[in-house]
Amino acid sequence: MSDFLPHPFWNFSLELYAGEGVAEACLDLQERRGCDVNVLLFCCWLGASGRPTLTAERLHSILAASDAWQSEVVKPLREMRRRLKDRSWPGALPETVDAVRRRVADAELAAEHAEQLKLAGLHTPPADRDRSPEKRLRAAVGNLGVYAVCLGVIPDEKDRKAVATLMRATFPALAAPEVAEAVGLAA
Repeated sequence: MSDFLPHPFWNFSLELYAGEGVAEACLDLQERRGCDVNVLLFCCWLGASGRPTLTAERLHSILAASDAWQSEVVKPLREMRRRLKDRSWPGALPETVDAVRRRVADAELAAEHAEQLKLAGLHTPPADRDRSPEKRLRAAVGNLGVYAVCLGVIPDEKDRKAVATLMRATFPALAAPEVAEAVGLAA
């Protein structure tokens, strides 16, 4: 990962994604709802860093700019990595297939990093360093709500639980009931 250009969004994403249950929540939303994990993380980062909530119009324009990279670069790499892992390849040495899979995984990670830099370049309004954690939580949840609207998703209980996992990891200093209330979960 040392080859990657440093960026606060990338650093935030690495830390958040390593949080308890975050990877599983993101991948669940990706598989069930078609979410782009980088956009989920971007929505969290914008709120956590004290930036204002995205408008649907602004997020639509960000998605339009990042969708081509996601569909033409990231997803094909992900599909190739999965095929290399999930299928048997008669005549190929398992060690060789595994080495190729690792290189494809590295390329996929590099493509994700490039997408994150693009997202941050498309929209990074100034941060309000004095914004309270509660307001930052509401902004992050609001961003994810706007993303759901852009995807045409009506969040269900499973979605809210996944978002709560993201919010607990993003805002560890806030009480779990406060996070549950912000995402619309019954206490």
